[in-house]
Amino acid sequence: MVFKCSQTIAFASFLLINALLGAEKIDFAREVLPILSDKCFTCHGPDTKKAKDLRLDSYEAATRDRKGTRSIDPDDLENSELIFRIHDDDDPMPPEEDGKALTTEEKEILTRWVKQGGEYASHWAFVAPTKSKDIPREKVIDFFIKRKLATSEPSISLAKEASQEVLARRAALVVTGLPPKPALLKNFLADKSPDSYERFVDKLLASPKYGEHQARYWLDAIRYGDTHGLHLDNKRGIYPYRDWVVRAFNKNLPINDFITWQIAGDLLPNPTIAQKIATGYVRMNPTTSEGGAIPEEFQAKNNFDRTETLGTVMLGMTMSCARCHTHKYDPITHKEYFSLLAFFNSTAENPLDGNKYDHGPAMKAPANPKEWEALASSDSKDQDPIRSFSTTTLIAQELPKPRVTKILERGEYHSPIGEPLTPDVPAAMGSFPKDAPRNRLGLAQWLTADSQPLVTRVFINRMWQRVFGYGLVRTPEDFGLQGEQATHPELLDWLAVEFLEKGWNQKHILRLLVTSQAFKQSSQFRTDLDDPKNRLLARGPAFRLDAEVIRDIGLWSSGLLDPTMGGEGVKPYQPAGLWKALMHPASNTKNYVQDKGEKLYRRSLYVYWKRTSPHPMMTLFDAPNRESSCVKRSRSSTALQSLALLNETQRVEMARKLAERLIKSSPDDKSRLNQLYQILACRPSLPLESKACLDLLATMKTRYTSSPEEAKALLSTGEAPVNSELNPAELAAWTQVATTVLATDVALSLF
Repeated sequence: MVFKCSQTIAFASFLLINALLGAEKIDFAREVLPILSDKCFTCHGPDTKKAKDLRLDSYEAATRDRKGTRSIDPDDLENSELIFRIHDDDDPMPPEEDGKALTTEEKEILTRWVKQGGEYASHWAFVAPTKSKDIPREKVIDFFIKRKLATSEPSISLAKEASQEVLARRAALVVTGLPPKPALLKNFLADKSPDSYERFVDKLLASPKYGEHQARYWLDAIRYGDTHGLHLDNKRGIYPYRDWVVRAFNKNLPINDFITWQIAGDLLPNPTIAQKIATGYVRMNPTTSEGGAIPEEFQAKNNFDRTETLGTVMLGMTMSCARCHTHKYDPITHKEYFSLLAFFNSTAENPLDGNKYDHGPAMKAPANPKEWEALASSDSKDQDPIRSFSTTTLIAQELPKPRVTKILERGEYHSPIGEPLTPDVPAAMGSFPKDAPRNRLGLAQWLTADSQPLVTRVFINRMWQRVFGYGLVRTPEDFGLQGEQATHPELLDWLAVEFLEKGWNQKHILRLLVTSQAFKQSSQFRTDLDDPKNRLLARGPAFRLDAEVIRDIGLWSSGLLDPTMGGEGVKPYQPAGLWKALMHPASNTKNYVQDKGEKLYRRSLYVYWKRTSPHPMMTLFDAPNRESSCVKRSRSSTALQSLALLNETQRVEMARKLAERLIKSSPDDKSRLNQLYQILACRPSLPLESKACLDLLATMKTRYTSSPEEAKALLSTGEAPVNSELNPAELAAWTQVATTVLATDVALSLF
C-alpha cells in the first residue's frame, strides 16, 4: 500500500510509541472485542451475507487468505492488512461516513493486539465465572472495591460511614421497600453491640414485607399484568402467580428452583399446586382475540415474546435481532433463535385468547394471605384443597405431541423454511445438559446448570442494581458485545460463584451486599475524584425511589397502609374516565370502578395493572407498562411529577392523615416537625428544614384561620374520615407542611 510522506512519518511514529507500550498484554475479550463489535461487525460480523466477504468475528476468518492478503497475517503480523487499513487516512476502515471512525486509542489497541499475535477469546460473559484466588473471605466485596480505588488516579479510600439513622433507613428501603418501624429503629439505635447492624438486617430479611418488595422487580422483568394487553385488554386470571412470587421470595426458595418451577413446574414429577401456579410465567405474554387476527401469526408472536423475554430476564441478552436474521453482534444464529423458540412452541393454548379471564389452560388457585395458608398446611401433593379455592389462574401445559418448529424467514409467520428443528440452545452460552429432555424442563436444567455462564451473573447484577441503584454491568438487559463492561468484573464473578455455591440463596447475597462497607458509606458527593456516576463505588448509593415505594412510604407514614397480603388487584383513586377514553366499547375493563375502604390503601404491589393504561401515578414516576420485559427502570425528573405530588388525591389524603398523627402525638410545632422527619428520614429535622417548614406552617395557619372554607375543602380530599376533634385550620396547615415534605428527597430518595 502506498502512503504519502506525512502519512508514513505519522505511522512510523505511531509504531514507535506502540513498541514502547507493547509489553502490556492486550485483553481481547475486554479491550478488543468491544471495538470490533461496535465498529466492525455491522459489515464484517456473524451476519455477513457472503462466504467470500471479510469477517472479523473469529481467528479463522480473520487469518483467511483473500487474494494474497490477510486481515491478520500470522506469518508477518506487522504487515497485517488490518493494521494498514485502520491507519489509511485516504480510505480508512471503518469508513468515516458510517459514523464508526476509530479513535486514536482504539487504533492503538487493535494494532498492539495484532502485533501480539491477534489471538481471539470468547466474550467474557460466555465464559463460566470463577472465583479469584487468594481473596480474603471476610469483607470480600470491599476488598475488590478498595483494590480498584487503590489503583485509581489519585489513589483514594472508601468514604466515611453514614450515620446509624441513615443506614437503618437505607437498609430498610432496599430490603423491604419501607422505612423501619419506629420500635425496630429505636432498638437498633440503642443496641451498641458490634453486630447490631447485621442483626437489624436479619430482621428486615425475615419480614414478610421483604417478599412484597423484591417481587416487584421480578414482575417488571416478566411483564406481569392483570389484563391481556392487546385490543379489548380484558381481565386476565393470573394474580395467584403474583402472590406465589411473593411467597417464594419470603420463603427464600432457591433461585434455581424459582426458575425451574416457572419455566417447567408442570413437567416436574408429580407437580404440586404451587409448582403449577408458578408456570404462569410462561403465560404472561400479551395476547389478543381481535377480529381478523390470524392464529398462525399470533402463535409465532406469542413465542417471539417468550423467547425474547427469556433472553432478557435469564440470559441478559438481546434476542430480537435473531428473529429475522443472524445476530449482527452476538453469537446467536437465526437457526439458534428458532431452536430456542421450539421449547415454547408446544405450550398447549389457543394462540388467540378469546377475551377470556381463564384463557386455558387454567386451574383453581388460592385467591387470598387464608387460602394460601390452607394450601401450605395440607399435603403439598394433595389435589383436594383445590375445592376451597375461589379463583383460577393461567398455567402452562405441554401438548401431547410437539408442534413442528421451523425457521421463519425474516421472522414472517407464513414463511417457514428448512427442516423441522430440534429444541436447542445457543452454542456460545453453554452446552445443553446431557440426557436432559428436549422440552421446557430441559431448558430449565440448562439455565440452572453449574456450567451456565450467564444466569448467575445476570441475577447477581440485578440484585446489585436493586441495592446500589446501578448494576456492576450497567446494561442489565444486555451482557452481549454491545453491552457495557462490568465496572468490577472479578467482584461480579466472585458473587456469581458464591451464589451458586450457597445453593442459589438470594437472601445470603443480599445480606452480603447490604452489610458491606461499600453500602454503608456516606452518599455525599465527593469532590476529591472525578466520578460523577459513581462507577468506582467510592460513595454510598443515592437515587430516586420507584413509583410504588414513593406511594407506599406515604401510606405507611400516614398510618393508612393496609398490611393485607395477596388477592385480586385493587383500584385506588385515579382520574375519572381514563380507561373509558382509551378502551374499545366491548372491553370489560373500559370502566374503572374505584375501590372503597381499606382496599384504597393496599400496598402498591397490589394495584391493578391494566397494561394499556397503568395507574397514572405509576407511569408518571417511570413504572413500565409491562407490555414487554423491563429489567431497568428510567428515573426521570419532571415538573409534572412535582405537580402531582402536591395535588393528587391520595397524596393529599396521606398528608392529611399524617398531619393528624403529628398533631395527636406531639404537644408543639417543633416537636411535631421533628417527629415528621423522624418518621420519614429516621432523624430530627435539620435547621434549614425547620425554618422552611415552620415558616410555611405559620403562613398556612394564617391563611386557613381566615378562610375556613378553604380548610374544609382541603380536609375533604380523600375518603379517610377526618378527626373532628382537631382544629380545622391547624390540621389544614399541617397537611400542607406534610404534603410538601412528602414531595422532597426525604420521602422520594434513598440516600
